[in-house]
Amino acid sequence: MTTTFISSCTCPNCDGTGKLPHYSHIANGDCFACGGTGTLTFKDFIGSNRDVALDVMLRNGKFWYATLRCRTWKNQTSPSHGSIKQWGCDLWCREINDANEARAIWRTAKQNGILTSCGE
Repeated sequence: MTTTFISSCTCPNCDGTGKLPHYSHIANGDCFACGGTGTLTFKDFIGSNRDVALDVMLRNGKFWYATLRCRTWKNQTSPSHGSIKQWGCDLWCREINDANEARAIWRTAKQNGILTSCGE
């Protein structure tokens, strides 16, 4: 059995078209998130202040939906707690309704540096 190595997804910003018509006056309307390609490469979005996370939601023990998102964070210093990792906004977020797609991303999450969580 061959394992598919998923390292990219459809850009949620432009829905995979690579274009943002409402920004046609800027950079010919190319999507600024994916650079006009229509896909996001996970490792391009993992950096010193952000993580890509796959959150899988279950209902009655079965797949319900998942979200793939790029979370930004910053370190806050608190006198009582020291350094605290504080989450900011999502750079992008994509809902996944296909259990097979979520499973394939989950299987290769460690190789791609993707954080995972599963909850009901």
